[in-house]
Amino acid sequence: MNFTFRPTPISLKTALSAVFFGLVVGVVLILATGNNPIEIYQALLRGACGSRFALCSSIRWTVPLLFSGTAAALAFKGGVFNMGIEGQMYMGGFAAVVVGLTFPELPKVVLLPTMLAASMLAGMIWALPPMLAKVYYGRSEVVPCMMLNYIAIYLTDFFVHNFFLASGNRGATIKTDIIPDVGKFTKLIKGTSVTTTVFVGLFVVALFYLIIKKTRFGYELEMCGINPRFAKYGGINVHTVSFCTILLSGALAGLGGATEVMGVRMCFESKFVNDFATNGILAALLGSCSPIGTMVGALFMGFLKAGALTVERTTSVSRAVAVVIQCTIICFVSAKSFAGIFGKRKDKAEHKTMGGEKA
Repeated sequence: MNFTFRPTPISLKTALSAVFFGLVVGVVLILATGNNPIEIYQALLRGACGSRFALCSSIRWTVPLLFSGTAAALAFKGGVFNMGIEGQMYMGGFAAVVVGLTFPELPKVVLLPTMLAASMLAGMIWALPPMLAKVYYGRSEVVPCMMLNYIAIYLTDFFVHNFFLASGNRGATIKTDIIPDVGKFTKLIKGTSVTTTVFVGLFVVALFYLIIKKTRFGYELEMCGINPRFAKYGGINVHTVSFCTILLSGALAGLGGATEVMGVRMCFESKFVNDFATNGILAALLGSCSPIGTMVGALFMGFLKAGALTVERTTSVSRAVAVVIQCTIICFVSAKSFAGIFGKRKDKAEHKTMGGEKA
């Protein structure tokens, strides 16, 4: 099966409708547990933006989604369905930590950029095999990307457990030693997990905007995403653009993994990516794969995550309700996108049929 993804922009109305239906499903689930939905959603809002600490928590969960969301949006814009963002984040985080633990004597101005460069390179390398399968063998990149996610999880666990395991680690979590201070991002607000990675994330979004709106490559990338056959006839090397697209997407995902371990966890932990990849993809879809829209989508998902954690701590409702809300939004947005795709195909088929009858 050769599945080709083409981004179908969704309107603001569609995005808001998706969020609304997600919240309605949340109301139904909350009522099923015997709780008051108004009180639960009030607790969710307090946990997301009800205090200085809540806002910092929301920002903390938003930052990783800026990287994964931008990585997904960039790939989708170019017609590449990069479902391997999770694995690329694992490999990027692992590469950054290995460099930090191997060269702790380097000054910060050297070590920090080197760790970030290593993470981007690891993400690019991990993103390359699915694209090779697509270009040279005509196979879909979706399945290889998803399989590489699992390989990345267990491969990094293997290397950490056998070569980089933290001294005296006897816990259930597989993790490395803490990286040196010169390899850590600086905290912006003491007592919170908000660090200078915020500026890196905003820079990535701005770079995405400049690439799409101001460069020839951005134009070619969008043309390949909209209609690769037309792009080819227009003189664009579709294969080259596709390779560059997946490499850039992998580099951004790897960078996201590095900023998480260098700014929050300070070490490599097994399963540290959590739901960053899937939430980033949802942020990109909600934002129609545009730079600003993806950033707003990431902010919404970060607020929802922070609020859900507060709800779980302060009420009897599980944060699984937030997961169901996210899944409902994904289903709604995906249905709208695929309905547009199938609708266009249907119109084309009807047009051909009418043309044949007239002939």
